[in-house]
Amino acid sequence: MLLIKNATIFKDGKEIGCDLFIKDGKISKIDDNIDLKDVKTIDITGKYLLAGIVDLNVRLKDNSLSLSHLNRLKNKAKKSGVTTFALMPDFTPNIASETFSELLKTKLDEMKLDIILSVKAIKDENDKELNDIAIMIENGAKIIQARSHIDGNLLRRVLQYSLMKDVPFFCFCDNPDLNDNGVMHEGRVSAKLGLAGVSKISEISEVARVSSMCEYYGSKTLFQSLSTDRSIQIVDNIKKEGKPAYSEVSISHLILNDKMCNDFNTLAKLHPPLRDEDERLKLIDALKCGKIDTITSLHSAKSYNSKDVAFNDASYGVDLLEHFISLCYTYLVKGGIISFEELSLLISATPAKILGFDDLGKIEEGFVANLVIFDPTINKTIDDKTSLFDKFEISGEVLMTISNGEIL
Repeated sequence: MLLIKNATIFKDGKEIGCDLFIKDGKISKIDDNIDLKDVKTIDITGKYLLAGIVDLNVRLKDNSLSLSHLNRLKNKAKKSGVTTFALMPDFTPNIASETFSELLKTKLDEMKLDIILSVKAIKDENDKELNDIAIMIENGAKIIQARSHIDGNLLRRVLQYSLMKDVPFFCFCDNPDLNDNGVMHEGRVSAKLGLAGVSKISEISEVARVSSMCEYYGSKTLFQSLSTDRSIQIVDNIKKEGKPAYSEVSISHLILNDKMCNDFNTLAKLHPPLRDEDERLKLIDALKCGKIDTITSLHSAKSYNSKDVAFNDASYGVDLLEHFISLCYTYLVKGGIISFEELSLLISATPAKILGFDDLGKIEEGFVANLVIFDPTINKTIDDKTSLFDKFEISGEVLMTISNGEIL
């Protein structure tokens, strides 16, 4: 049991002071003043209490499954306020058997990590054979994930599986055949650097293709880490028709542009690539208009030696989980783009809904006690030469992360 005193929460566009009593991993009571004896109590006067973050697009370091990388993710969770991770399946060794998936789930339960496993839709990127989706779902996977350019018949069958098993389909949209082996956004910066570019059409064309199938079959589909305004508009059009389609954008794509790649900065090599400033501003407008459904950290940490190479050879990925909510707060909330309550919907409530949870992502009685204590008054400069955000000044810091009623 845990009692949180003098919390500041957001409700109906207002900041509200209250106390919360947590029992059996759930929020048992919310009231103006709760007075209990013999209960562990923490006073958070002047601090915000937020719903735990649900990040739908997280990867293990170097896309490698190991105990040390799982522990690293757990330590990141303590600092980040992310209490639920949707772990993408492109790690090795992959979940290729029922026994392996059971062992992994057991280990995650022991570590008390709230990680949602996903299953790769096809066995191999160039294969024509579906994975054992039904078996993997029976053994704990709650997401089917694939890249959009797979064979059309396979994509159709994946969407049907999504409907049949009532699990969401997560789709990363790009067409490698249209990328010309590009390594960053196709534009003035790539031309100046002499690097092959990734065109916007490689994403947009695939979003159009998948959204048409999603519209036809009615499968719940998350369009992952979109980087173009046109893609978001396409998804928004089928949402207006009542289809369960959702658009996701990373915080990096909302606050950075392709100029970060100047001087061959491999830390800015992301997939999808950072777009130009004009496109970034369009993404911001889409966010203001409510057309973006969820924001991800797009956390995919890479070892320094895989970044400290020529740009063409460098790995894709960014390590920013512990700065995720501070970056959102600094550039989106303090920047006047959205309110903190709107941010909470984008990083907690809506992603929980996409995963199918009806008692997660909000601070309400009866909901799972996944919570974040956040101090908005702390200002700091990121000091990490291996970070894309080195020397960035940010506001706000996670002081405590609570998962299922327990302090991490």
